[in-house]
Formats: sequence, structure tokens, C-alpha cells
Amino acid sequence: MGNGQRANGRPTGDDSPAEAIKAAIRELAYTSWASYQAELRRGTSRALFDRVYLGHYSTVDSYVVELIDAYELDAKLDAAITEPFRRHVDIDVSALGRSLVSNVVIYSLVAFPVGVWVFHEETA
Repeated sequence: MGNGQRANGRPTGDDSPAEAIKAAIRELAYTSWASYQAELRRGTSRALFDRVYLGHYSTVDSYVVELIDAYELDAKLDAAITEPFRRHVDIDVSALGRSLVSNVVIYSLVAFPVGVWVFHEETA
């Protein structure tokens, strides 16, 4: 179908409602981030934003859980530590999140009305 829709009438590709929402969230994140950067007298270029923006999450802990999954840390612990010890070893998600923030590896901005935008700290 040449009208940008599938045979079932749904939009194709980037025209989907989910993609439009994702783009709107990203645009809101850019606006909030640019305002924050301007207050700090830092650069607000779109290219810098694209490098530092990590995404929208319900909490910083949600971002950390995604990191743990991406690096397959639980599987690595499973491989390195046998039972019965493994059941007593876990990653403290909140403590890891606090550590990333306090060591200025990441920072977050409140995403009104819900969640946070997470950014990698980069000032250049």
C-alpha cells in the first residue's frame, strides 16, 4: 500500500503511535536537559544531547536494572558462584544507582508527570 499504511490500516515504520510517543518523550527530555544545561552555562547542542541521553525510566533504579540485564550480571554471578552460596549473593540495585549518581557517572532530571530522564555525565 503506497499510503504509508499496512493492509490492516495500521501505520507503517516510524509513523506508528509508539514511535510518535517515543519521539515526543525524547523531545521533552531535550527541552528539559537544554534548560538545565543552560542554567549551568554548558552546551545545549543536539549532538551533545544525543551522546548523553540514556532514556526515560520510572526511576534511576529501573535504569540500573536495565544495565544489569544488558551486562548479564546475574548470569555472570550464576556462573561464578555455586549454590548454596549464590542464593545469598545479589546486586543491590539502589546502592548501585546511588553510587553511579554520587560518582557523577549519570544524573537524572524529573520527567513530569512521571519518571526520570537519565543522562551520562559529559560536559564537553
